[in-house]
Amino acid sequence: MLNFGTAGIPINTKPRTTENAFYFLRDISLNAIELEFVRGVNIKEKKAEDLKVHANNIVISAHAPYYINLNAKEEEKIERSITHIINTGKIINVFNRYSDANKNIVFHPGYYLKMNKEQVYKTIASNIERIINYFKDNNINVMLRPETTGKISQFGNLDELLSLSEELGILPCVDFPHLYARSLGKINDYDSFYNLLEKIESVLGKKGIYDMHIHISGIEYGKGGEKNHLPLNESDFNYKSLLKALKDYGVRGTVICESPKLEYDALILKREYNQME
Repeated sequence: MLNFGTAGIPINTKPRTTENAFYFLRDISLNAIELEFVRGVNIKEKKAEDLKVHANNIVISAHAPYYINLNAKEEEKIERSITHIINTGKIINVFNRYSDANKNIVFHPGYYLKMNKEQVYKTIASNIERIINYFKDNNINVMLRPETTGKISQFGNLDELLSLSEELGILPCVDFPHLYARSLGKINDYDSFYNLLEKIESVLGKKGIYDMHIHISGIEYGKGGEKNHLPLNESDFNYKSLLKALKDYGVRGTVICESPKLEYDALILKREYNQME
């Protein structure tokens, strides 16, 4: 089973509050939201406690602030990045404290900065391990999900994230349009998507397939990879073949739509998926 939802508050939520988003999503038969802490974690723990009573049957995850680089040259940037992820974890833990659902924190791991890629991997792995240890020491039960990234200059191809996941006991957020953009359009048919799922299972086992967190949108790319997100039907990204591969492979988890047409395209994804044999 796949849950479908939006990256942030749906466009037609009125007033546009997180609380109203939960009700609106249920009204339109979506059941997931990824809270978007783009510029900072803007929900306090007390507010999260108040909000969670409105979130019945909504699968809640969170995207840590975008200004994260666990491979930054400046130590203060690394420390700030770690703090952003930890603060995100504290909030998502409140929402899902008594739930069996994974408390997923999505984040962009960092940039290569023209450094040796093996060293970049070690630096990012070490900093993620610091975050994991903080959560363990403070009894915060969350799942870190570094996201496959769309720019060639960014750390975060699928092999890197599968290796991190295997080493550290975490799971990736698989953004398929990012992989398409990063491959400069090569990963864009049923066989390519199915092969990626086989690779994920070969490294992470059934857990990697039965507990996926997926991003889908339209996307535009250039010679450096991702340029910007687009509505599903204004992009060459082959989302229908992706959905077919997900269905045939028996993938379970959550699909978050990052299209500019948030709930409209999330409903397209859900409808297309449910209509497939």
